[in-house]
Amino acid sequence: MQARYADGRAAVFASVEIEFAPEKLIIKHGERQIEWAYADLRRSDDKNGYIVLRHRKPDTGERLMLGDWYADELKAVAPQLMKARAQGTEGRLTVGGLVALAWSLAGAFLVGIPYAADPMARAMPERYRTQIADISWSQVDAFTIQCDDADEATQILNDVAYRIMERSDVPNRDEIWITIADAGFPNAFALPDNSIVVTDELIGMAEQPDELIGVLAHEIAHIEHNHIMKNVIRQIGAGIFFDVVFGGAGAGQAIAIASVNLAGLRYSRGDEGDADSRGMDYLDAAGISTGGIARMFDRFEHYEADEGVNNIPTMLSTHPASRERAVAARARAREGLAPSMTEREWRVVQQACGGADEAANEDTEETPAAD
Repeated sequence: MQARYADGRAAVFASVEIEFAPEKLIIKHGERQIEWAYADLRRSDDKNGYIVLRHRKPDTGERLMLGDWYADELKAVAPQLMKARAQGTEGRLTVGGLVALAWSLAGAFLVGIPYAADPMARAMPERYRTQIADISWSQVDAFTIQCDDADEATQILNDVAYRIMERSDVPNRDEIWITIADAGFPNAFALPDNSIVVTDELIGMAEQPDELIGVLAHEIAHIEHNHIMKNVIRQIGAGIFFDVVFGGAGAGQAIAIASVNLAGLRYSRGDEGDADSRGMDYLDAAGISTGGIARMFDRFEHYEADEGVNNIPTMLSTHPASRERAVAARARAREGLAPSMTEREWRVVQQACGGADEAANEDTEETPAAD
């Protein structure tokens, strides 16, 4: 069977062979064989007569495009992918709920879209979330590179993150996935599909594993409390309001979604304080000291002073000021707790994207050879 496949790194589809195995979809791309479990797949159809599949966790930007004549074969092995909701069609109850929500929010909209952002974010249909997430990932791909040597490090971070989410009973923990990327600045940020991107520069900035995990806990809190979609809705404004909530013709919604600018998103002071507090709750419940995130806040403050306010990433540019955040985190710190990773695990994470290797090379160059 023939299909078209894009690897997520370039907007180019190549011809591939596919096989509908009982538990997984097998993609044969040249000498490479890719296996996708049906349970991990979602649809991102473009409404042009093709079935478009993507991997849910993590979403690396890969897409498989099938002709609709394969619908029967796909239905036989993965019937859940043929349901109306999986294809982006909302049921009557959802539509009715959105209409009712629209009228209840009309007064708030007259005052300003920010007041409606939270309930709208919670009612956002899955197909719109998917479109916004795809645009966000395309922007991430423009300024980062996925590291080929980061698989084990990524798994370590995700295992630690899942452990702290499980201790705090984060409801959507199965959907949250962390990816390490090579970038020219230290940052960690959450995306609309519940992914978290952490850059190699941020890993290099952390001197101990608890410092990095503290930052990731903060980003998980943004996801749990739906801050990302609230931010997106504040940014794109009225177009998404009328087309999503009132069910318009789609032109305003399309323009609004296309205008999503990841670099322009800024959390409110309230959202940042909320994420700080909830993130430290995760750490407390998991037996990880908040002293690590306090040290990172100190380091962020020095970075801000060195780089200037206009050049610092989102995590580092939010309010309250890093000094205040460090004081709050240090007040909750506990002594004598075990680190969040073993020494070996931390070394593996530090080596992602060649970080530790580069540092080792620099040390070798600066140290004179023994006589």
